[in-house]
Amino acid sequence: MKILHISKKYPYAIGGDAYVVRSLEFQQEKAGHDVVILTANTKEVMQKRNVRVFGIPDTAANLDRITPKRMLSLVCFLFASIRAIAAEKPDIIHTHSAELGFLVSFPASVLGIPVIQTCHGICFNDRSFCPLKRGVEAFLLKYGIFERITTVDGSSIPAFSRLGISRVQYVPNGVDSALFKVQRNAPPRPFMQFLCVGRLERQKGLDILINAASILWKMTNGFRINIVGDGSLREILAQQISAGSLEGCVQLLGSVPRDELARQFASSDAFVLPSRWEGMPLTLLEAWAAGLPVIVTGVGGITQICRDKENALVVQPEEPLQLCRAMRLLMDHPDLGRRLGSEGNRIARERYSWDRIVDAYNSLYLEAIRRNRRWK
Repeated sequence: MKILHISKKYPYAIGGDAYVVRSLEFQQEKAGHDVVILTANTKEVMQKRNVRVFGIPDTAANLDRITPKRMLSLVCFLFASIRAIAAEKPDIIHTHSAELGFLVSFPASVLGIPVIQTCHGICFNDRSFCPLKRGVEAFLLKYGIFERITTVDGSSIPAFSRLGISRVQYVPNGVDSALFKVQRNAPPRPFMQFLCVGRLERQKGLDILINAASILWKMTNGFRINIVGDGSLREILAQQISAGSLEGCVQLLGSVPRDELARQFASSDAFVLPSRWEGMPLTLLEAWAAGLPVIVTGVGGITQICRDKENALVVQPEEPLQLCRAMRLLMDHPDLGRRLGSEGNRIARERYSWDRIVDAYNSLYLEAIRRNRRWK
């Protein structure tokens, strides 16, 4: 089967969707499929024989912003997608962005190629987003010509139904458990090492984590927090750390390669994800694969897979005091951390292997191709 993946981001651009596309590509090629990637023209993109880029050169951080440059890039994308379809003649197109999926769905429909659209997170059902952004996303998803829409967030399916979209299926993200296999290499130390991985953007709630650290630091100096990732809020977060005199306990490490990220997981004692909203965070699965206990906020797809005190500690978003108490709970009860980490590791291995996820997508691809042929 020839598969064309279309995504705004592709490694080494930062973002869970980028690594999901890369993981699908790797597993699908391993299964014998011919895979081509069409992605935005950013300096972070890995140069490979099967990767095509479109649009004006930009940074990955700008791809989620509405700017004149971005609008012009979308026009470039439409022509680039038509050229890619004509040149590659894929059996199936798998899109990972609402706007790119909407645009490519029309020429693909004319050419008789089915499109599967994956939503890695949605905003049309969240009133905290601006009405214009919500309305645009709803329009793109409702009126794009998609054979099927998949979502990594099972809790969002009722929102699609209210929008009048019925052909929606839950397909979660996966994780490479071998990469994050539990190999604890944390040296003996007089403090607990927390890890947070995510883009330095408002969504990830890192300001809330720093506020929680400030509260906890007044109680005890027996912890440290490493924050891995980059983004537009780096300077603001650095100032927040400095203003709270937290340089001794909170570090901004920036972006790191995947092998170094695996080492960060292996050398940490617990994982914290204080997001304001999420689809299904890949980093949560990676933390479980590494055997770490996790503290998460009860938002989006997290609510579908995390159960408080069963496989995670779940707190409310925007609540630094709750987050502080959860961190202190793990510090005071290492046996609880071991139990949560063990249960999370079991779940990652049994439910979220890439083999299972690729099989689910393969079934969708074949069904879409069969349906499309019946209509010809």
